[in-house]
Amino acid sequence: MSQKVISYADLSYINSALRSIKADMSAVNIELGGLNTKHDHLKSDLLQLANSFCDFVEADIKHKALQLAETRQGNLKQDLQIKFGYYAEVRRMATGILQGVDTGIISDDTLRHTTEDVMIKAPNYWLAPSLVVLASWIRDDKNTTEKALAESLKRDDYKTTLFFMLVMRRLGRNDACLQWMHRYFLHQNPHNLDREFIVILEAITTGIFQPVSHQLMITNVKMWIDQLTQTDNYIDKQKAQWTDFFRTKGSLSSKKYPLLEEFATNWDSLESSLTQARSHQALEYHFKNIFETTTDYSKSIKIQLDEILSLLVTNFDDEELPLQNEVRLNQLIIQKDGDKKAAQALMDNEKHIFDEKVDFLQMLTNAAFDPELSGATKVTQVLAVSISQPWIVEAHDTFTADYRNKVEEKVELTIDGFKTSTTNGTDETEQLQKHDKYWAYFLENELKKLSSPNIGIFIGALIALLGMVIFKFMFMGVIGILIGGLIIYISINNHKKAKKKTIETVTERKIKSKEVLRGCIVETVDYRKEFALEDAKAEGLRQTLTSITPEDFSSSSRETRSILQHS
Repeated sequence: MSQKVISYADLSYINSALRSIKADMSAVNIELGGLNTKHDHLKSDLLQLANSFCDFVEADIKHKALQLAETRQGNLKQDLQIKFGYYAEVRRMATGILQGVDTGIISDDTLRHTTEDVMIKAPNYWLAPSLVVLASWIRDDKNTTEKALAESLKRDDYKTTLFFMLVMRRLGRNDACLQWMHRYFLHQNPHNLDREFIVILEAITTGIFQPVSHQLMITNVKMWIDQLTQTDNYIDKQKAQWTDFFRTKGSLSSKKYPLLEEFATNWDSLESSLTQARSHQALEYHFKNIFETTTDYSKSIKIQLDEILSLLVTNFDDEELPLQNEVRLNQLIIQKDGDKKAAQALMDNEKHIFDEKVDFLQMLTNAAFDPELSGATKVTQVLAVSISQPWIVEAHDTFTADYRNKVEEKVELTIDGFKTSTTNGTDETEQLQKHDKYWAYFLENELKKLSSPNIGIFIGALIALLGMVIFKFMFMGVIGILIGGLIIYISINNHKKAKKKTIETVTERKIKSKEVLRGCIVETVDYRKEFALEDAKAEGLRQTLTSITPEDFSSSSRETRSILQHS
């Protein structure tokens, strides 16, 4: 009787111990699972922290660049005021004197005193002695006029010539105006033109100067165009600038294709192609806006001449251009909220506008890009685009062919290890089948990686067998059998749990991956549709460009239009 009680008690103790071991092993498995989860969370947090830090550094750099640009702009403007502030006063005075001459309400003494005072305060500025010439000429002081004219020509022969050419036209002295115009064209070199020439081209073309000046302009400008277009260098240079201009007009709606942006390995190239394709709409609007902008041609010749003279006397002097260039760059940095790269890119597109001297074709391109910065008007922009139309069309063809040749044929996807590619997203069934095969193969490999229960089974069987052989079915033999059986049970059970966990994990990843794949396929379809739609607009823009002719410039005379037709 006592032997049965002891045996029962001992077995209970062993069972309790085994259950405790089982519980501890389960706790260990749970703890390991928790550690894996914490590791994933830690990895995610570190990645988020790294991204946040990068964003912070970028924002800090932009903020400092913005502050520095604001400070520099203020200092540069102050330097401009100190060094060239009086130039602006002289320019305003020139306009005032011209208006005073028209009305006849300014006395000769006032003109003399004012202009002589300017000579003292602006000793190096060409406009100062020119004003003295004007005042002396009005009061018929020939001696002072000749001396002041010689000094003005000495300081700046070109601008003095231009100034008096315009003044003589304003005062109706046609013979004197034509003589100054002859002198003015002698100054010109089509490879190296001053920035103001485009204004004169506009003035002659719109009829502000007397008709006889047309033939003089025709002779010179036609010769320049023929000369510059004999080599490809000048034309190729303008084509390249227009091609770059086209590239800056595209845009892409932010986060329109979030899945492709995240899972398409060639998204940068896809985005670039679509961005450039989307430029045609903006470009068509740009060119139509140029030609559909109404210009008031009802103004009198006197008012139009005032505008041309104002451009001459108010344009920056060559000495000021370096500082004005720096002011412009810092202004763009401020506009771009401290993004120096974006500001520099815009500045690079404008850099030719600030060139002191350019060739005739470059001058047309400057006026076409931004007439205000190039010192011209919208009227000149229309004329410049009309003349430049042949190489604008060629540049557009080059731009379009370039991005079309670089369009990615495939959208390369990598989704949680699953790699595939699709052309246009119409192969969803095949993609899903490929996806299922991948995850079936992946699951098979993951299951193979699991520890085999065979070792545990072997050890358990060995312990049970030894127990039976050595102790037979005595008390210790029974214990050996139980321990061996428990080891076999735990090994098989743990393997089943690990297998189940692996299947559940892989199945969950497969489901999420399939959802992302379907989303990427949908976005690919939308992407290709949008690209085709936007790319198709290239032909409409090309038709718009090819329809532009010099005749679109409504104020052009028949003689002026003829210079734009290459012989």
